[in-house]
Amino acid sequence: MLTATEALSSGRSPQAPGASSFPSGPTVAAGVPVLTVAAVVGKIRQVVEGSFPTSIWVEGEISNCSYPASGHIYFTMKDEKVTDRFGQPLVLPAAFFKGANQSLKFKLVDGLKVLCLGQITVYEGQGKYQIKVLRVEPKGQGALQLAFEQLKARLQAEGLFDPARKRPIPTLPDRVGIITSKSGSAIHDMVSKLQGHFHVIILPVKVQGEGAALEIAGALDYAGKNRLADVLIAGRGGGSVEDLWAFNEEPVARAIARCPIPVISAVGHQDDWSISDYVADFRASTPTDAAKMLVRNREQLVQQTEQLIENLRQGMLDYLDDQEISVSSLTDRLRLLHPSFQLEEFRRRGEQAQMQLLQLMQHGLDREDRKLQVLAGKLQALSPLAVLARGYSITFSLPGHGIVRDAALVQPGQELETRLEKGKIISTVLRTEMQVEMPQEKRENG
Repeated sequence: MLTATEALSSGRSPQAPGASSFPSGPTVAAGVPVLTVAAVVGKIRQVVEGSFPTSIWVEGEISNCSYPASGHIYFTMKDEKVTDRFGQPLVLPAAFFKGANQSLKFKLVDGLKVLCLGQITVYEGQGKYQIKVLRVEPKGQGALQLAFEQLKARLQAEGLFDPARKRPIPTLPDRVGIITSKSGSAIHDMVSKLQGHFHVIILPVKVQGEGAALEIAGALDYAGKNRLADVLIAGRGGGSVEDLWAFNEEPVARAIARCPIPVISAVGHQDDWSISDYVADFRASTPTDAAKMLVRNREQLVQQTEQLIENLRQGMLDYLDDQEISVSSLTDRLRLLHPSFQLEEFRRRGEQAQMQLLQLMQHGLDREDRKLQVLAGKLQALSPLAVLARGYSITFSLPGHGIVRDAALVQPGQELETRLEKGKIISTVLRTEMQVEMPQEKRENG
């Protein structure tokens, strides 16, 4: 029978009397210790972990990234520049445990090049080395910028930035809600601009630091559920990217999107764009500008209303003037058709005709009078009275009043009447004398 040492030296296994010729246990070389798996893995862990500093930065590309329900993140870091003998890239398993990844702002995805701060350890349960990640930074850009771009792309793909889903801001709201910090210049500027125009409701929240995003989202939900205002302003004054980060977080974006009240995002300054700016119904460059916009809209509406009222008033006056002219015209027409007016018109026309007739008659009488005057003049010139006025007289025989033209026709003792210019003479004829006719030549020659 050989001892274990002899068997090892001779290359044969020790065998008890009557035993089979086949070995019944492991062959142990002389002087070689027998170790348990745990001891080996522990030794490897000591060697591996002792070869590296407490923490190191490792650069690589993420692959096989997974998010199990435990909250841990597992992925593999690979180096595409260096491959093994089979042409495969070298890899380093990574474990980013829940306690360490809570402050991660962006999402780890396959293909993302990162810098991981961590500790090289051996996972004893599977006997493999890995890096226990404490912090991850994207290579080539800041973590916050990457988180911003990732969330922006995801929400945009869901349609939260779609203009069609955004609601118009009320032109004349009665109540304006402000979600911001209760201290600082932002709340002071907004309240000073809005007071006197609207009923202002303030919902104070944290606007930076741990828990700020949840407070902002909670205030949005509370205002929407209770219909506290007609429009909400959510924002804060300027600051660094870290200071403004609460308005770049998903809970705030989701709360704005589901809020039934129109939301104005007013974060930072003109050049500061946040996720809430893209989701909100309106983006104001600053909190002060948000308040000014609401006041300006109200003043414009008041001016437009006053102008419309003035236009309506002037239109009504013009209409009434037109109607007055129309009524006056119809009244005139009705008056012309009224029987009393017709009678008055006939009376007026009769008087006018009468006047015209009188005028015509007067003209006719005047004309005839002038003719009469002419004839009277002529008659006067031919009248015996005119002859009497020149010293002549007319003698009439009585009693017949015949004109005595010839003395021979008168007898002595006959009564005569002599008509003078003034008065007459009654006489008796004593005698008559005949007048001797002169020859014509003597009369003509005088």
